[in-house]
Amino acid sequence: MKFIHTADIHLGAAPDSTMSWAADRSGEIWDSFYRLLDETETSGADLLLIAGDLFHRQPLKRELKELNYRFSQLSHARVIMIAGNHDYMGPQSYYRDFEWASNVVFFRKNHISYIYLAALNTIVYGMSYDRQEIMDNMYDNLRPMRRFKDGQPVPQDCRHILLAHGGDSRHIPINLEKLRLAGFDYVAMGHIHKPWIDDKSAMAYAGALEPVDRNDEGSHGYIRGAVDEDGTRIEFVPFAGRSYLTIGVEMNPEMTMRQLAEQVKIKMGENGRQNMYQIELQGFRSVDFELDERLLLRLGRVLSVTDASVPDFDFERIYAENKDNIIGLYIRHISDMDISDSLKVKALCYGLKALYQMK
Repeated sequence: MKFIHTADIHLGAAPDSTMSWAADRSGEIWDSFYRLLDETETSGADLLLIAGDLFHRQPLKRELKELNYRFSQLSHARVIMIAGNHDYMGPQSYYRDFEWASNVVFFRKNHISYIYLAALNTIVYGMSYDRQEIMDNMYDNLRPMRRFKDGQPVPQDCRHILLAHGGDSRHIPINLEKLRLAGFDYVAMGHIHKPWIDDKSAMAYAGALEPVDRNDEGSHGYIRGAVDEDGTRIEFVPFAGRSYLTIGVEMNPEMTMRQLAEQVKIKMGENGRQNMYQIELQGFRSVDFELDERLLLRLGRVLSVTDASVPDFDFERIYAENKDNIIGLYIRHISDMDISDSLKVKALCYGLKALYQMK
């Protein structure tokens, strides 16, 4: 039995809303999910597991209709999904009474329930959020069932898969060790945006399909897996069209603003012009260097510029010329402090800059 596990798609999100490319990003998240549906079809997967937060907020009815149509076009795969803390089933949620296609299973209950897929001899367990925060440990005591509710025994060699959304104190705290020992053939997790595969059991966070926040750095995609008589095998598949990256640019005292812009442009080209960047300036710059952030922001998808560089002061010369005034006193005070040399340099640079501005 083959499956694809995804989560945290956040349809309807508008990342980087203040940037010129924001409108494109919102549409790209939809496009990426549709590409995943195409991948599900061509891969021959039996299950598409969606572990919560398919939407970034309460879905519109027309959006559910559109998705339902796309799900119904899958010729082989069953879609199994739950609502997460972002797209939780509020009192007015269209999730509550929406009629899905025959190949879609949506867990509407706010407690653990299950579906038995006879053709796959597989039981899938899950629950949906009915509010934004659930602080109860819903999964800690959960075990694969041995009998159905009618008392009939679960068929021999039945596989057991859990959809679980959470993992922090306000969104269903998860005890990983208890889940490892529970005995599920696979635990498909959502809520944490960074992909993670457990090295002790068949359990994974798929991570966000596409990064939706500047903190979502690193690779994003989905989990591809298979369960058979030899056990469960899973792998992470990079899939996102764009990434958030922080790149450091080393300054030197001879560098001009135009040279800095050229270095940033080269680094962006090396890492992919399609990505979104946070620029961090490092090293030493000329004392009279003036940073023009606007020039760097115009180079492409640049979200922010952080100046962690320091002015290239000649401390020995400055001290020799200012032994008997406040500047010399400041240099002596910082030099005698019990801190690292790098921190002393930063303190001296920032302090001298302020003192010179005051002077």
